[in-house]
Amino acid sequence: MPYHYKKTTKRIEDGFKLCNDLVQLVQERCDIEKNYAKSLSSWSNKWNNTISRGPEYGTTEAAWKALLTEADRLNELHLLVKDKLMENVIGKIKQWQKEKFHRSMMQLKEKKELDDEFKKVQKPWAKALERVNKCKHDYHTACKVERTLSNQERNASSDSSFSPDQLQKIRERVAKAQEEVSKSKERYEIALKDIGQMNHGYMTEMTQVFQKCQAMEEERLKFFKDVLFDIHDCLNISTNPELPNIYEEFKHSIQNADAAKDIKWWSNTYGIGMNTSWPQFEAFSEEFRDIIKDPKVKKVVLSNDGVTLINQHRFNEELPEWNDSFTTNGSVADSGELTASSHGGGVSVRALYDYEGAEGDELTFKQGDVFEKLEDEDEQGWCKGRKGDQIGLYPANYVEVITEKDR
Repeated sequence: MPYHYKKTTKRIEDGFKLCNDLVQLVQERCDIEKNYAKSLSSWSNKWNNTISRGPEYGTTEAAWKALLTEADRLNELHLLVKDKLMENVIGKIKQWQKEKFHRSMMQLKEKKELDDEFKKVQKPWAKALERVNKCKHDYHTACKVERTLSNQERNASSDSSFSPDQLQKIRERVAKAQEEVSKSKERYEIALKDIGQMNHGYMTEMTQVFQKCQAMEEERLKFFKDVLFDIHDCLNISTNPELPNIYEEFKHSIQNADAAKDIKWWSNTYGIGMNTSWPQFEAFSEEFRDIIKDPKVKKVVLSNDGVTLINQHRFNEELPEWNDSFTTNGSVADSGELTASSHGGGVSVRALYDYEGAEGDELTFKQGDVFEKLEDEDEQGWCKGRKGDQIGLYPANYVEVITEKDR
């Protein structure tokens, strides 16, 4: 029927709008992924600080923090999902939309062209249909008039009040109405015959234009299916080889939580296993007071009489040779500080956990590494040690002392 094609051509406009809707849908999912990743990161940072300052310790503390590591790595995966959706999906939709749809004034060029083709094909057939409808209306009207007059004639024939002249006039009107019915019926049949001859060509041409619309819509549907598969691939993080590694390492960290090790570490650090300096008899000797030093650097300290005390020794020890770095005005050359340059033997310790030195004067080691502790733990929980040729600081609770039994 005329203008029924409009729903078909409207699909072109709908396809353009659906591209925008799909872009918005994916963009909102990107925002969800970004916000989730941000929430994971914030949660991890918050609890990392809480756990670090809390009472948990040892391998169990490392297991707690493994949960935070999982969140940090999952955060990276969801940011990657967001990036892939932005680059591989949204960009693809916008590019396809730009290639397939073109704005012309207030409507899409593709829709206008197909509307015009449908109108061109329908125009002659629509005129023929209009003529058929008019002939049908005329025929039905003539039939109605004829039936009304026939009823009047029948009633008048049985009514003695009608004169012969009046009855004759009614019969003439009935005859004229019957003649009009015959003529209108003939015109109606001719109009139907004419439009019937046009139907085949009309359907052929309309089908050709309709198939163009169908082809465009089929292309859109196939493209959207491909895009939805792309979205699936982006969101399906189970195919990312990093994901099983995250949870395998998480599980491994939990399995490494060893109550016996933690209890032993506590005993060696704060309990009966810690090094104890029992009081012993000491002979009287003249010696300088110890100089308070920074945990990381041995500093020069001025005594009360204004004299700089450098490298103090017991009175019966052999003094080192004079070094030009010491000056006569009580200062240390250039830097004003002395750092420890050599150490004697220390206590053997074994690393309980991995540690990556954050500063240049800190040691780096792996779980199980054995090295020397040169100085006991200070108030900040740091020890000084020697690993190979490197001397530096390390957290005291990351190691255990190796006893004779452990050797």
